[in-house]
Parts: sequence; C-alpha cells; structure tokens
Amino acid sequence: MTDHDGAQPTDGAQTAPDELYTLPDQFEPPPVETRPLEIQPDYEILPDRPDTGPPDGCFPDLASREELEMALRRAQLVMDDCETLLDPAIRAMEDGAWVSRLADEFSNGLTTHARLAGTIAGNCVDLIQEALENRGSDDVIDARPM
Repeated sequence: MTDHDGAQPTDGAQTAPDELYTLPDQFEPPPVETRPLEIQPDYEILPDRPDTGPPDGCFPDLASREELEMALRRAQLVMDDCETLLDPAIRAMEDGAWVSRLADEFSNGLTTHARLAGTIAGNCVDLIQEALENRGSDDVIDARPM
C-alpha cells in the first residue's frame, strides 16, 4: 500500500488527498504529438497541392553553350562541397564525440547522407556534361550558295 491510494499510513500521519497533487489545467502539456515522425500514425498534414508546372518562359528551350559551361563549373564546385560537407561531423563521431546506440545510428545516417549528397551532386554534373556534349557549337554558319 502506498500513501496515495487512500489507505491510512501505518505510522498514523495524515496524508493530503490526491486531488491536491493534480496539476491545474494551465500546466498540462499541450496535446501535441511528440513521437518521432517514423512512428506517428499515417495522416496528411497539408492538403495535396495541385500539380502545376513552372510558368511559361521559365526554362528556355535550349541553353547556350556558354550558359551550360558556367552551370557545369558551378555544379562541379557544389559537388566538391557536397562530398566533403559532412566530413567534420563524421570524423568527430569516429573520434568518439558521442558514444551510444543512438550515436551509432546518427553516425550511420551521417555517412549515408554524405554518400547520397556526393552521388546526387555527381549525377547533376553528369547531366549538365551530357547536355553540353549534345549541345554542339553555338556558332552555326549558314552556307549560302553564291
């Protein structure tokens, strides 16, 4: 028996009723879902957006060779950043900055995301490189008979 189940204590002391130990409404936690998203029930938070494409004229039919070359240089710089962005955090985890089962999961997630970031950035570079190779020269000469 405990002091809070209504039974009299064996030493004869009086205990306060349980109602005195309840929190007032203002201190109750808000009814917010605090479980991780992976284990929350499946429901839509926002309504589905209508499928709309980009506005007309947003993307030109063909980019010039110069635009593709500039995009390729920028994409290569971004790819280099993506491949190394998480390296300091990965090294810190390998050096024991945080040690637990959850830390192992976090470290595995870091490694996976670093690999994915490098792969996706590399795919973008490949896509721009392919478009550049297929583009040909912008200096098209019209051969007119004389």
